[in-house]
Amino acid sequence: MKKIVFIMMVGLLLSPLRGAQAQKETKPDFLKNLQLVEKTEAIAARQQAGFDSITAKDMMAMLAFLSSDNLEGREIGSRGYNTAAEYAISLFSLWGLQPGGDAMKTPAGQMQSMASNVPPVHRGDAAQSVGPAARGFLQEFELKEALESTAGASLQTVRPGMARRTQAFSQGVDFIFSSNLPVEIIAPIVFAGYGISEKSVAYDDLAAVNVKDKIVMILSEAPGKEDNASPFQKKELKEKYFPAMPARRGGGADLAKTSDIFKRGALAVLIVNNSIAEGGDVYRDILAQQQIHDDKPILPDTRKRLLLPGSKALPWEDRTVIRISRDMANAILANANETVEILQKKIVAKYKPHSLIIPGASLQITNQVRYGLLKSANVVGIIEGSDPQLKSQAVVIGGHLDHLGRRGEYVYNGAEDNGSGVTGVLAIARALALNSEKPKRSVVFCLWTGEEEGLFGSRYYVEHPAFPLDNTVAYLNLDMIAQPWNEAGLRRMTRMLNVEDPEALLKKIKPENFLLLSYANESTDLRNAMSEANRYVGFDILYREAPKNLDRMMGGSDHAAFALAGKPWVFVMSGMSDAYHTPADSLEKFNGETLAKISRLVYLTAFLLADK
Repeated sequence: MKKIVFIMMVGLLLSPLRGAQAQKETKPDFLKNLQLVEKTEAIAARQQAGFDSITAKDMMAMLAFLSSDNLEGREIGSRGYNTAAEYAISLFSLWGLQPGGDAMKTPAGQMQSMASNVPPVHRGDAAQSVGPAARGFLQEFELKEALESTAGASLQTVRPGMARRTQAFSQGVDFIFSSNLPVEIIAPIVFAGYGISEKSVAYDDLAAVNVKDKIVMILSEAPGKEDNASPFQKKELKEKYFPAMPARRGGGADLAKTSDIFKRGALAVLIVNNSIAEGGDVYRDILAQQQIHDDKPILPDTRKRLLLPGSKALPWEDRTVIRISRDMANAILANANETVEILQKKIVAKYKPHSLIIPGASLQITNQVRYGLLKSANVVGIIEGSDPQLKSQAVVIGGHLDHLGRRGEYVYNGAEDNGSGVTGVLAIARALALNSEKPKRSVVFCLWTGEEEGLFGSRYYVEHPAFPLDNTVAYLNLDMIAQPWNEAGLRRMTRMLNVEDPEALLKKIKPENFLLLSYANESTDLRNAMSEANRYVGFDILYREAPKNLDRMMGGSDHAAFALAGKPWVFVMSGMSDAYHTPADSLEKFNGETLAKISRLVYLTAFLLADK
């Protein structure tokens, strides 16, 4: 799972909980989204067989295989990943699921006749089906792998009466930039303050400058971080621009700001740290990446750098965003007789923008990339709905099958990340298959490839779904569901979420029974199904509504692909262990109880959604 826990889930806690008969609502307001179940209810007979089949013992047996050394960490494109995929296929076949992957061909290339009435594969909403053909469980696709890349930046300046001057900057010294795409840009430079346009406080750094076809330099965060008189100290703006924890993949406020700038036609954005005192210059980040810790294995990060040809790029993939040092920023600003510090003071003096075009200066940015090719596949199985009309609609349940692989003699087993989520998907598939009465809609079970490198499997599926996206009711994402919470983890969570009264929350819940669920705030049906399902399972659930605008919940896991497509989603994740992304993420850390309980919750949620 490529994430810092919770950071991508930064929606406000807005909606009251609906439909849960056994819940309590307390104050302060954020606790209205806390569901406490005093006594669990008996589930319906038509759901009982599947519910009872989800046990900690069975799930730990599946997890033992998925996280074994023999699978070598299930890295995309590896023998271990392919073995894990074949294991999942064998179980889907055993349980009677119908294949939902690619149409299969005879050796002569002719389509085989279709033995079942599974809806045909669709290649996007507007594309045609493959026709009457047998299908397999694998959904294969090709990726481009960036084998090596070299970035460069050079400043060209001209001053009256002086010769043209060129100053080169070094990647990993003066700036941080990593891209899998080739880049060749040369353009004038604009300083656009903090890159903020906030009508609520009548502040707009971009109003006085035209950024189209320019390279735009901005400061991170917002003006007045330490000044209570700053308009950006208002609660909503403070949470937006001065978050308790930085966002991953350039997310949070920086992503929102750069997105707005690129929409206005900018070619590239340079970001300078607002505060050296707290955040440090980029030098600190560069050196931190090079630091060796004696208490951890000294292992290289060998994750593949991949691109999905023909796919719509995610916001962080096709934009040239470079973090630069203050020395580099001041070298650029010298032609305007300014420095970062002077411009900061001018802005903060009256909290008014001070944007400007850098006269006589242009910046050249390059990135050269050498590519190879790689093939991988999702695993897709279907349980067909029981209603003749509604079975053409589907609920999708998924989790990523890949992990970090092997580095030297160390195997990153990925028991929690994400053998646990895969085991949950498998257990739920078996549970629905065991029920004699199926829900009205179909249920699609997906095991994704390439999540760790960029959500590639889920992104490919969204563009080539087994059911048209218009007929996709919701997506339920399982990623790291084996670790129960503890009090220390909960206290960290309350700080990260800026909970005003954390003790009020801690008094209401039992840490080992707590669950934080993030979901798309436009989906009332999904929220209601989760809260109803919990009446029979009994978690202490805090529901978090993520805004529809992805600028504030980017990245992280495979729900993002469905969110970008505008589909309702829920992200199911338990407490996070200290073994995350280390060789210590192995089977013996877990006992299966949390894994089974979460899987029962998702099983019932999916059943309710599919049967509505």
